[in-house]
Amino acid sequence: MAHLITTHDDQGRSVFSTKIPTEHPAHEIPGANIAILYTTHTFPPNLSTESDIDQYAHDRTHGLPPGQVCTENGTAASIVSFEPNTVSAMHRTLTLDVIIVIEGVVELHLDGGDVKTLKAGDTITQRGTMHMWKNITPNDGWAKMAGFATPIAQPFEIAGKKLESEWRM
Repeated sequence: MAHLITTHDDQGRSVFSTKIPTEHPAHEIPGANIAILYTTHTFPPNLSTESDIDQYAHDRTHGLPPGQVCTENGTAASIVSFEPNTVSAMHRTLTLDVIIVIEGVVELHLDGGDVKTLKAGDTITQRGTMHMWKNITPNDGWAKMAGFATPIAQPFEIAGKKLESEWRM
């Protein structure tokens, strides 16, 4: 699967960046893998230079810190592929995520007991809630989702409790 990044040449014309390979590597996570499509470390990013591309090249090679979906002041785009019958850990990331199911069928479980089934084409906006994913794709199929994350910039408090990134195994 090709992944291209556009930029500008020294004449100001639009061109494709040659700083990174066009294939995006996938990093293994329990029961799944994640392909980091792009990251920024600031928002909005400065596109007058290619420092964002340089930072992304580093992130895609080394990954982000464990449990981190995007950087504290940046953004991230990724594709997560779940192995057949995978159930993720219940977790919360301090991000606002927009997710599109692009293949398969998944259940989204919330710690309040709600469960929704999502199939290819369905979307969810995840607002820093405790959740887990379960791949229920028929015939032992894989499930694939595209996600776009931005950090939650303000202190995050619900019902008098300051919420933080959390993973329950």
